[in-house]
Amino acid sequence: MFESLSDQVDVLTAYVDGRVEPLRFRWKGRVIRVRKVTGRWSRREGQTVLRYFAVEGQEGATYELCYDPRGSRWLLSRAWTSE
Repeated sequence: MFESLSDQVDVLTAYVDGRVEPLRFRWKGRVIRVRKVTGRWSRREGQTVLRYFAVEGQEGATYELCYDPRGSRWLLSRAWTSE
C-alpha cells in the first residue's frame, strides 16, 4: 500500500565518509531498521535545502525520509508497505 505522509519521525543516523546515513527510525510506535539506502537527493525550498533518502526497511517495505534543517527535524514523506 502506498501512503503519502508528512509524519515527523525520530531518526538515528551515522556519518559515513562525510555523508549522513539513516540507520533506523521510529514510526507509529515501531522501530524500523534501514537495510539499505536506495537513493538520495535534495530539493531547494527558498533558502533551505531539504535532504531526501529512499530507504528499504528490514521487512522489505520502502520509505522516503526527508531531513528539514529549518527545525532540525525528520519527516516520513512516503511509505510503500504491504499493509
